[in-house]
Amino acid sequence: MKRIIVLAVLGTSLLFGGNSFAAPSNQYVTTDSDTFWIISQKLNVNLSELMAANPQVNVQNLYAGIVINLPGSTSQKQDWETKADAIIATGMKQLGTPYVFGGDTPYVAFDCSGFVQYAFNQNGFNLLHSSKLLSELGTPVDKSDLRKGDLVFLEGTYTSGVSHVGIYLGNNQILQAGTMGTREVKISTFFGTPYYDSHYWGARRLIN
Repeated sequence: MKRIIVLAVLGTSLLFGGNSFAAPSNQYVTTDSDTFWIISQKLNVNLSELMAANPQVNVQNLYAGIVINLPGSTSQKQDWETKADAIIATGMKQLGTPYVFGGDTPYVAFDCSGFVQYAFNQNGFNLLHSSKLLSELGTPVDKSDLRKGDLVFLEGTYTSGVSHVGIYLGNNQILQAGTMGTREVKISTFFGTPYYDSHYWGARRLIN
C-alpha cells in the first residue's frame, strides 16, 4: 500500500513539473520575516526598482504568501546606492516608532529631523538635529531628478521656513517621522498629496 502511495505522489510530481508551488523566476513569495529591504538584499535587486514593480503591495504590511514581482532587469549597485540602501534599511527598522517633537531615540520616539539624523549618523554621517540646518547641506536636487536617499523638505508646516524633512525612497515614496495621519515613522506617498504639494520646499542630496 505504501509503495502505491509513493508511486502516486511521484506521478503527480512529474505531471505538474515537480514543485507545483514554486514561483516563476520573475516572482518571489514572501515569508513572515520579509521586508522590501530584506528581499532586495536576498535577491540582489535594486530596492527602488523592486518597489516600483509592486505598486499594489503595501510595503508596511508584508506577510507570508504575498507574490512579489521582480524587476525585469537589475543594475549593479553604485557606491552612492549602497550607502542609500544602508541608510534606508536603518530607517525601515524604526517603522511604527511614535512621533514626538524633539524625539531622537530609536524604538522610543522621533521627530522628523531626529529620525533623519539617526538614520544617517548610524551610517557614517554627522548630521545635526534640525530640518532647517539639514536643508543647507549637500546640493540642491530638482524633483524630477530625485533618487533614493535624497532629503525632501517642507516649509511652513508649523512655523515659517523649512520645518519638515523626510528621506526619499524612489517611486514617489518617502520615509519620515510624520504627523499627517498616523503620528509615527512611516512610508508616505509624496507628490500628488495636496498637503505635501502645498508645503514642498525642495530637496538636497547628501549621498554621493
